[in-house]
Amino acid sequence: MGLTSWSLLGLLALLTFGCMAATVWGWSRLAKPGPVRAAARLGVLVGTQVVVLLTLLTGVNKHYLFYDSWQGLMGAAGGDARQKQQTGRHHAVAAGNLRDGRVAASRADLKPRTDLNPAKGKPEKVGRVDYMTIQGVRTGIESEAYVYLPPQYFQPGYAQKRLPVALYIAGYPAANRLTWIQNGHIPEEVLNLGKAGKVKPMIHVMMRPTVHEGWDTECADVPGGPKVETFFAQDVPEAVMGAYRTARDRQGWGVAGYSAGGYCAVKLAMLHSDRFVAGATLGGHFRAILDTTTRQLYDRSKELRQRNNLIWRLENLPQPPVSIMVGSALVGEKTYKDAQKFMAAARPPLRVDKVLLPTGGHNFKTFRKYIPPTLEWMSDHLKGE
Repeated sequence: MGLTSWSLLGLLALLTFGCMAATVWGWSRLAKPGPVRAAARLGVLVGTQVVVLLTLLTGVNKHYLFYDSWQGLMGAAGGDARQKQQTGRHHAVAAGNLRDGRVAASRADLKPRTDLNPAKGKPEKVGRVDYMTIQGVRTGIESEAYVYLPPQYFQPGYAQKRLPVALYIAGYPAANRLTWIQNGHIPEEVLNLGKAGKVKPMIHVMMRPTVHEGWDTECADVPGGPKVETFFAQDVPEAVMGAYRTARDRQGWGVAGYSAGGYCAVKLAMLHSDRFVAGATLGGHFRAILDTTTRQLYDRSKELRQRNNLIWRLENLPQPPVSIMVGSALVGEKTYKDAQKFMAAARPPLRVDKVLLPTGGHNFKTFRKYIPPTLEWMSDHLKGE
């Protein structure tokens, strides 16, 4: 029974009415004096209120999609990011760096997932979703991705063309590995926008930011820990380029994300303008957050934390030659004030575009509204070969 399913909400609603009816019916029996009956009355009141609260919270969560699975609710990172697919893979290796005189390369193991395609039909008509396990040679990180290849990728007229790539990074913890597909509907949106002539053929790589269970690394190269920034900036593009006909230079690569993934996207674009020409944030933050989920990411170094503060970078360091799209809401989005500061600090060669909603909270129902304009914006800013 899913966390956002109608069956769970219906069950809790029935339980709520049952508890309320039982309280009304049995209250007179518990009204007599004595410590036992007093404790029973307290237990009935507390129990009923707990059930009512659970029902209300479940309804609110279903509406706004704060958590889309039980794993996400419990604060898990969606299991071990190093879990591998068992069978049916295609193996691809990218050109890599030299180690001890031998060529080492990030690689990807592929498995087509036709059950996740946006519609029924042949790949040249509807495209195809692939499952990937990416192993990073520089970082030792292994994580998974879902890749949507547009119909043109399989058409003879595009056989010699290299398509631009958009990398999408979910928010933390993104326990549902299929968030971009099941909640964001990226394959369906891309297919429909492509048919309408609003987006060019592109490869869409969808990932979670979590590479270590229970740890929000904020896509940082953690001192003494996982090198997540390097993984997304170097290992992932290298593996994807080895697996597909992708653009090879920065003009063909962009990165987008929501919430913490939005922060990751803008940071990756700004700090790695040699790889990405564009970055888009969908309700993301702009500061180097430290809390119980991030732990001590920056080894208590003020300088290191500053350099991961995107507003501080714009105010104190040279502006990177990239384009950034800021998606936010004028009312209800907690990161909007920082988004204003970020946009105010931007100067050429950095270029900033914005998609501002009149209202919208920090939840996936709002993030979902940014996805179609983000796809069109990426299409306008990326070039194939």
